[in-house]
Amino acid sequence: MKNTLLISHRWKTLGWALTVPAFFAGIYFMKLDNPDDYFEVITPAWLEKFLWIDEGVLGSSIKPHTLSLLDELICISLLLGLLLLSFSKEKIEDEWIQRVRLESLQWAILINTLLLIAFTIFTHGFPFLNVMIFNMFTPLLVFVGRYYYILRIKPSFSKQ
Repeated sequence: MKNTLLISHRWKTLGWALTVPAFFAGIYFMKLDNPDDYFEVITPAWLEKFLWIDEGVLGSSIKPHTLSLLDELICISLLLGLLLLSFSKEKIEDEWIQRVRLESLQWAILINTLLLIAFTIFTHGFPFLNVMIFNMFTPLLVFVGRYYYILRIKPSFSKQ
């Protein structure tokens, strides 16, 4: 069976190179006291009408806006890396690998949905924004984690 959604095996290396540093940078970024002080850029006036910028309570249009793009860079790197890992072919694609992909996707959606239901019940107010941020990454993280666990780690346990 030919699967046209999968990309070449070569992209897996770039996927790991993007995912691992972005994952740890994201964890570090969440622990920073003032994360908006890193990788700041001044937005040109013509570009501001295309951006959704929070003016704050005392917003002023006199000073130019500066945006911290570190969180966007980490987010895009992590999402791209996880997508490359998820959609890269294995060297040998067979029916077993396709079944592992499908089951991993089903597990990822199930776990993501259950976590989202639980956090919707038990999280209220501003912390729910953090839940929604984590919800962006949970399906791909669970998929990649389970897929590579079944593919690489679990067979080594069964040989012992």
